[in-house]
Amino acid sequence: MRHDEDLLDQLTAEHQAVLVHFSELSGLPSGDPQRKELVDLVTDQLVRHTRAEEQHLYPLARDRLADGPAVVERELADHRGVEALLTELRPTRVDSPRFDRLVARLIEEVTGHAGEEESRLFPAVRAVTTEAELRDLAVRARETERRSSGRPHHQPPTERPADRLPPPERPLMERLRAFLTPGGPH
Repeated sequence: MRHDEDLLDQLTAEHQAVLVHFSELSGLPSGDPQRKELVDLVTDQLVRHTRAEEQHLYPLARDRLADGPAVVERELADHRGVEALLTELRPTRVDSPRFDRLVARLIEEVTGHAGEEESRLFPAVRAVTTEAELRDLAVRARETERRSSGRPHHQPPTERPADRLPPPERPLMERLRAFLTPGGPH
């Protein structure tokens, strides 16, 4: 992925990468364990990709396109459908006929969604957005995807932070004893 590309170029390249994996999936026989590995890879890519679209592309489309709210709602409905398929697919065994049916539906849904975005949404957004804005959004989207990938990107602290709470005036038991002792301080 080039770092000088704009958001729409980046999202198109991500669509193409997923479609390549779908092609690889279609070339493997049913029940092949590599099919599950490819589905896991595609799931990770799609989750990161949809987060980037939802956080960076769709707000822009909603605000700038005349039919933006309706367009974005359709796109979000597509995302929910794909997410539901991925959720169904996750626990399904690769040697199950259901796995193959779900993969076929996933390929159909994602291919249709990507084609619609590339042919209609992306050109409409490009027409109402500057190239500089789209390049800036690409940088932000890459950061969103990096954070969304599930891979650790930071080192955990090596030492415990200092406890800045003040010590209690008196220990709890001492306060209880004083309270419960007849004639004690009240």
